[in-house]
Amino acid sequence: MSQTAPVPSQSLWSPLRNPIFRWLWLATLVSNIGSWMHDAGAGWLITSLTDSAVVVALMQTATSLPAFFILLPSGALSDIFDRRLYLMAGNIGMALVAITIAVLTLTDHISAWSLLTLTLLLGAGMAMIMPTWQGIVPEVVGRADLQNAIGLNTLGMNMSRVIGALIAGEILRRTGSGMVFVCNAISFLFIITVLWKWKRVPPPVTLPPEKFMAAVSSGLRFAWHSPALKATIVRSVGFYFFACVMWALLPLIARDLLEGDETTFSNLYAAISTGAIISGFMQPRLRKFMNTDQLLTAAAIVFGCGISLTALVPVHALALLTLAMCGAAWITVMTCAQMSAQTALPGWVRSRGIAIFQMFFMGSLAIGPVVWGSITQLTSIRTALLSAAVGVVLATLYTRRWPVAGNAQLDHTPSQHWDKTEPVLAVHHEQGPVMISVSYQVANQHKPAFLAEIQLLGRVRRRDGATFWQLFEDTNSPGLFVETYVVNTWLDHLRQHERITRHDAQIQSRILGLLVTDTTPVVNRYVSPL
Repeated sequence: MSQTAPVPSQSLWSPLRNPIFRWLWLATLVSNIGSWMHDAGAGWLITSLTDSAVVVALMQTATSLPAFFILLPSGALSDIFDRRLYLMAGNIGMALVAITIAVLTLTDHISAWSLLTLTLLLGAGMAMIMPTWQGIVPEVVGRADLQNAIGLNTLGMNMSRVIGALIAGEILRRTGSGMVFVCNAISFLFIITVLWKWKRVPPPVTLPPEKFMAAVSSGLRFAWHSPALKATIVRSVGFYFFACVMWALLPLIARDLLEGDETTFSNLYAAISTGAIISGFMQPRLRKFMNTDQLLTAAAIVFGCGISLTALVPVHALALLTLAMCGAAWITVMTCAQMSAQTALPGWVRSRGIAIFQMFFMGSLAIGPVVWGSITQLTSIRTALLSAAVGVVLATLYTRRWPVAGNAQLDHTPSQHWDKTEPVLAVHHEQGPVMISVSYQVANQHKPAFLAEIQLLGRVRRRDGATFWQLFEDTNSPGLFVETYVVNTWLDHLRQHERITRHDAQIQSRILGLLVTDTTPVVNRYVSPL
C-alpha cells in the first residue's frame, strides 16, 4: 500500500513546542557559540604563528580530518549504546581539550603545531558526537516536524556562528585569543547539564544489540546498497569539496586580499553567517516553488557568483555582501543534504548512515583546504577562489544525474509483514550461516517486470544483511524462479524481519501480482549444522 508522507509544518519554529527538543536546541546553540568562537580565535591566531598559507589552511583540515576516520565507528557505537550517555562523554572530553588550549595560549606556550594538534583533538571529539546529534532528531520530533527541526538546527548553528564571531572579534581586539578559548571551555557546561537532566527513554528492542564490528559492517553494507543515501553523498561532495575554499582561505581573504585586520576577519565571518540565517528563514517558502534538486543547483550557482565577485572586486563592503550570498548557499545545501540523508535512513541504521554521509562531507572539508591552500601558495588567492567557483557549478550540474528529491517519500516504518513462524529445529542465535530460498512461479508475460522487481528486492536483501544473493531459473520448468540469499547467523536473519520497511513491502506486493494465478512464494530456510 502506498504511504503518503506527512505534511511538513509551515512554521519553522514548530519543533520548539517540544520541550526536549527545545532544551537540546538551546544547549547546542550555546555550545556552538563557543565552538565558533574557538574557530575564529584559532583561525586568527594561526596567522600570527606562521606565514605558510598551507599551514593556515590546515586549520580547516584539523577540524575536519578526524571525522573521516572516526565518524563510522562513532555511528556504530551510537546505534549500540545509550545515545544520551554517549553525548555526555563526548562533550566532557572536548571540554577538557578546550581547557588545555586556553591554558597554553594564556601562558604563551602555544605554537602553530600544538594549536593544530589540539584542534585535531577537538575535531575528533566533534566527530564522535556528530552522528548521535543527528540521530536523535527523528527520535525527539515527529516526521512532520523533521524538516523544520533540521532547519532549526542549521539556523541555530549559524546564529551561533554570528554571535560567536562577533564576540570573538571583540575579545580578539581587546585581549587576544586566550580568553576566546576560555569562553569555549565554559560553553560546554550548559550542554553537559542538559544532557545530564534529560530522562531519555530508549526505543524498545526485541533482539540483542549488534557487536561493534558487525554493526560497522552492516552500516557499510546498507550504504553500498542504498541508492538514496549514495545519491545524497554524491550531491553533497560535489558541492562542498569546492565550496570549502571559503572557510579555508577566509583569514587570508581578510588579511591579504582585503588588507584588513582581525575586525575585518570577524566581520566577514559574521557576514557569511548572516546570509546563512536569512537563507534558513527563507527555506520553507523556497520549498513551495523548488524541490531539493532545484535548490541544490540554485545554491551552487549563487555560491559560484558570490565567491567570484569576492575574488575579482576586493572591496570590504562588497565582500560582506558576496560572502553573505555564499553563506546562504552553503546552508541551503547543508539543510537539503541533511534532510535527504535523514529521509534515506531507517531507524536501526540511522546513526551509522549519517556517519557515512558525514564522513564524505567532512572528508571534502579536510582534503579541499589542502588543495586550495596549495593552489594559493603556488599561484594566488584570486586564482584559487575563481577555480573553486567554476568547479562548484560544474560539479553540481554534473551530479544532477543523482536526484535526491524523492527521498522524502520513502517510508521506513517497519512493515512487520514477514512470517515469524518458529522453526521446528532448535536454532540458537549465533548459528549459521543461514540460507533462505524463495520459489516463484512467474507468468510468462510478466517475466521482464518480475526480473526488474526482483533485482530491487535483491538490493533490499543485501542492504539488510545478506552476504550473498542470486536468482536462478529452473531449466526444466521455465518461469519457475528460485531466489537464494545467505546471512551470517540466525540472529542476522531475525534482524532482517525487523528491518524490512513498508517501502520494501510495496516491492514484494508488486512481485506477488506478477505470479501465476493461485500460486504463492514458497520459502525455505536452511541453517548450517556445524
